[in-house]
Amino acid sequence: MGRRVGVITEPSQMENVARELADMEVLLDTTELYIGDYIWGNYTIIVLPPSFPMGGMENPLLTFASPTIIVGDYSQVYVATHEMAHSWTGNTITCQNWESFWLNEGFTVFIERKVSGYLNGKDFALVEAQLGNTSLWGDIQAVGLDNTYASVHPILNGDNPDNSFTEVPYEKGFQILFYLEQMIGEGPFRQFLRYYVQKNFLTSITYIELQRTWGQWVEENYEPKEANAILAATEWNTWIFKPDLWVPGQLDFSTPEGQDAEELAMAYIALNGTASPPNYADYFSFYSNLKVIFYETLSAH
Repeated sequence: MGRRVGVITEPSQMENVARELADMEVLLDTTELYIGDYIWGNYTIIVLPPSFPMGGMENPLLTFASPTIIVGDYSQVYVATHEMAHSWTGNTITCQNWESFWLNEGFTVFIERKVSGYLNGKDFALVEAQLGNTSLWGDIQAVGLDNTYASVHPILNGDNPDNSFTEVPYEKGFQILFYLEQMIGEGPFRQFLRYYVQKNFLTSITYIELQRTWGQWVEENYEPKEANAILAATEWNTWIFKPDLWVPGQLDFSTPEGQDAEELAMAYIALNGTASPPNYADYFSFYSNLKVIFYETLSAH
């Protein structure tokens, strides 16, 4: 598929897989441009039979993927981007235990959405984040606000880690990094992420190493008064241990196109099934995630 990317699948599916994943090399190059050198050689995705139980599973050099990502409209290619990003946060740096699983997944979702934003526009990535926030809140409510599984630091007490598996490490982990980026700016935060990868290169870590790396980088790059203000505003304990959404109003994922999808749904609701709104045809211009926002708005009301 390119100078260092390829796919493996059953012969009967090869044409569809190759067409759907035609931009693999662009995805890998863009991810590398953002986060730093890709160290694992050739990157290959093996698209497995339908019995494979996960959307994707990262391994150095060879990502396992479900055939459900091959849908014909490129809407599930983000799975490939996500597994590529794990080459840095998951394989180059790995969580030391399941309580720190968000270090694999939250960082990877953040990088995945940066790549989406570069290739499809920032609003595209914000729409992904908006949908992620909806899924996050649903999972937090499902496990309960009194349950550590609603935090990014689940206390397992011998429980099977699969029982704590939700969108929380993915989406709340992403939101932690989104918040930090808002605090210092996109350029400086990208510098921090590259520093983080190099500082913890080929090691297994917990949130303690993340906190230490963040503190070191801030102190090295800001004057003492500003550094103290940034460190005070970070509020690690709240982000990591609180089983809840934290000040979601500070995290604005709204976009004009997302609002259009919500407003069209509300127009249908207002008509109570008696007619379609005059701009009903706008729906046909929505890409897949905007359609999801439309349907989620309908179902929520």
